[in-house]
Amino acid sequence: MAINKNFNRQELLAAHVDIKLADLVSGTPIAALDLPPNAVITGGDVVVEEAFNSDVSDVLDVGDSGSANRYLNDGGIHAAGRIALTPTGFVSGGSPLTITWTSGGGSPTAGKLRLSMQYYILGRATSTLG
Repeated sequence: MAINKNFNRQELLAAHVDIKLADLVSGTPIAALDLPPNAVITGGDVVVEEAFNSDVSDVLDVGDSGSANRYLNDGGIHAAGRIALTPTGFVSGGSPLTITWTSGGGSPTAGKLRLSMQYYILGRATSTLG
């Protein structure tokens, strides 16, 4: 028995958003990026450009309406750096990607990050092979 090959091809799509401390409320999921229906995330990251300066530590979850931490659970954003998202193979129903910041305490005054992601859309084709 032969595999029914798919000759349809598409480029990966990319999206990003810049987020600053003033955009967030500790413990509250915030819609950050819209995803089309049938989107499958293949990669992405959070780049902390300016550390979040709570008293102890700050963490970030990245997910969606079905799971607030589907792609990142308690990523440390208390220091500048890059945190990779974990693709899960989940097929989006069209709900936005959300982020949830949890403050480490005190009254933070600084924090800035960029959320980036790459994805493809099931059933989409921009070219064919052959």
